[in-house]
Amino acid sequence: MNMLENELNKRYYALIYTYKTIGLENLSSHYLRESEIKALASHFDGEMILLQTCNRIELYLYTKSENNISYFLEYLDKIHGKNISSDALLLTGKEVAKHLFEVAAGIDSLSIGEYEILSQIKLAVSNSNRLGISGKCLNTLFERAIKIGRRVRTSTNISRGKVGIYSLAIELVKSKFGNLDGKKIAIIGAGDIGKKLAFMLYKENVTNVTILNRTPEKAKEIAEKYGFKYASLDFNLIDNYDIVFVAIFYPGKITVQGENIIIDLSSPTVFRGKNVITMEELQGLSKEYLAQRMKEISYAKQIISDGIEEFLRDYENIRYNEIVSNIMSRIEEIRETEISKAIRKISDNNAQEILDAMTKSMIKKIFAPLLDKIRIALENGDTNYINYILELFNNGKLPDIKTEEIKE
Repeated sequence: MNMLENELNKRYYALIYTYKTIGLENLSSHYLRESEIKALASHFDGEMILLQTCNRIELYLYTKSENNISYFLEYLDKIHGKNISSDALLLTGKEVAKHLFEVAAGIDSLSIGEYEILSQIKLAVSNSNRLGISGKCLNTLFERAIKIGRRVRTSTNISRGKVGIYSLAIELVKSKFGNLDGKKIAIIGAGDIGKKLAFMLYKENVTNVTILNRTPEKAKEIAEKYGFKYASLDFNLIDNYDIVFVAIFYPGKITVQGENIIIDLSSPTVFRGKNVITMEELQGLSKEYLAQRMKEISYAKQIISDGIEEFLRDYENIRYNEIVSNIMSRIEEIRETEISKAIRKISDNNAQEILDAMTKSMIKKIFAPLLDKIRIALENGDTNYINYILELFNNGKLPDIKTEEIKE
C-alpha cells in the first residue's frame, strides 16, 4: 500500500445501511434527523455528507483527526437513542469511493440502472453544504461520483428501458391487468414518492386516479396538477380501488383481504395480506432485470475502476494544493514582513515597487523546482521524500523564527 492509499484509509469512512445489509423493514429505525446530523457534526473534527433515501442511509466522513471514528460511533448511538452503529457496514479508504461510485452508477440500487439516485446524491451534497458540515475533500469525492454515474449511463445501456423502482411497480400492475384503462387507482401519500407516482401515471395516460392524504390540501396540490381527484385519507375506502399505491409512514400494521392490488412502497410497510406487494417483491422483479443487464454491469465496473484512479489523482491535487498553500502563505508573510522592515530604512520613492518585484521573482525561481518535485513525489508515492519535506517545513508551516533587523 502506497502513502496515498494509507492516507485515504485514515481519512475517508462510510457508515452504510441499505436494503441489502439490514433489510427494508429495519431502515426506518435507522433514519437520521437533521438535528442528529448537526449534533454529530458539532463533535466531529472533519467533514460529513448524509445520503438518505427510501433504500439506503449512508453517512460519509472525512476525518482530520486519526482514531476519531470509534468515538464518533459511540456518540452516534447516544444521539440516536439506540445502538445502530453495530449494524453499520463500515468502509474505509478506496472502498468508500468504490461503493459511492457503484451507487452513483445505479448498480447498487434496488432497481438496477435507476436515474433518480444521481439527483439524490446532488441533494445530499447540497444539504451538507447548507448545514456547513461538508468540505472540499468530500465534495471532491461526490463530484467525481456524479461524473462516474453520468459516464456509466452514457457509455452503457444499463439505464435503458424501465429501471426505476416506481416504474417497476407500475409495470408490475400493468402486467397483471393488461392495461390500466378504466381502472380505479389510489395513491396514498402526497410526499415525494406520491408525486413521482402521480407523474408516472399521468405519463401513462391514466386518468381515474385519486390522491389520498391525511392533509387534503397537499393531495389537492398534486391532483389539480394532473387532473386527478383527491380526498382525505380513510383506510376503510381502499377496497373501492382496483390498485392502491402506498407511500406513507404509519406506526401500525393494517391487515387487508380484498381482491384489489396494493403496492406498498412504505418503509416500514403499512399493509399485510395476500393482495399486498412490497418493496422486497419488487426487488425480485428487479433481479430479473439484473440478469438482463449483467454485461452492462461489467462495463460499468470498468468505468468505476477508472474513476477510482481519477479520484486518487483528485486527492493528490488536494494534498498538493494544501502543502503548497501552507508553504506559500508562510513565505508571503515573511516576504511582507521583510519588505516592511526594509522600507523603514530606504527613503527612495520607488523602493517598495522595486523590492516587491525583486522578492516575488526570487521566490518563484527558488521554489519552483521544489514544488515540482513535491507533485512528482505525491504521484509516485515517495514516502521518504514527502516526509522529509513535511519535516523540513513543519508539516507545511515554516517555523516562526525572528530575524535580525536589516542593517543600513
